[in-house]
Amino acid sequence: MEYFCPATRSRFAGYIPVVNHQPFLLTLLAWSAISALAHADEATFDSNGVKIRYVTEGEGEAVVLIHGWMSDASMWGPKLSPLAGFKLVALDCRGHGKSDKPHDPGKYGAEMAADVVRLLDHLKIKKAHLVGYSMGAFIAGKVAATQPKRVVSLVYGGQAPLLTGEAGAKEIDVFAQAVEDGTGLAPYLMYVRPELTQKTAEAYAKIAYDGKDVKAWALAGKSFHGLEVNLSYLKKAKVPTLFIHGDKEEESTKSRVAKLVKELPWSTLKIVENADHTTTLAKPAFGIALVQFLLANKSKS
Repeated sequence: MEYFCPATRSRFAGYIPVVNHQPFLLTLLAWSAISALAHADEATFDSNGVKIRYVTEGEGEAVVLIHGWMSDASMWGPKLSPLAGFKLVALDCRGHGKSDKPHDPGKYGAEMAADVVRLLDHLKIKKAHLVGYSMGAFIAGKVAATQPKRVVSLVYGGQAPLLTGEAGAKEIDVFAQAVEDGTGLAPYLMYVRPELTQKTAEAYAKIAYDGKDVKAWALAGKSFHGLEVNLSYLKKAKVPTLFIHGDKEEESTKSRVAKLVKELPWSTLKIVENADHTTTLAKPAFGIALVQFLLANKSKS
């Protein structure tokens, strides 16, 4: 299965990651007046011995935003915009951002989904809308399959939940091997972006990875098998679901999403035009579809 994290695709194209560009802020304008993420409430909590950092914005029904691999809560933009009637909660998944980064392989996989449930418990939230992008979609799917009563609705961005036997990607293997070899991550960058020369890849690797806990990222990526779910559990959950991806997304992802839309008849699919795995988040159509879906599935109580 092709995976390709959004941070990787944008980080080495010679510009700042597109999710932090102004177009994404314009997308969030659909969420009402903008307020800075730096001004949002920031806190941490203990999740079975691992410190998890999160930020919140607004009041109302909870919407948990779950980021992609090798990213953090900031991938949702340097600013969070409040949406009337909703409380936005963005966490740094374990191994990422300002959360703890254990080097024990057993601390990832299913524990990443358990963190979301524990965060809801910590905030005394009974049910929440889950919005996951890329790796975040895997995590959201695991929560929905194992704790369906805690989920109001689901948004799978740029990916689909991992069904049994689907975990595993060459990209992750190459990254993990480069980390294990300890000779630098240029080989990984040259795999992701074959047009890079050795010298250029080494320069990009130094910029992108110096000071980063790459071992934690590797462990998280290698643990995705722990996020696999049985399709029957997703069918039993019957949670309102939106799949959203770009028209230039990887073919393997588009195929998996199309099959799941047929298997889950209560789900819908939104295709963002002229967008790939990285740039979908920057398109206004993404934010508009997300807000419309949340409003349509807001609890009646």
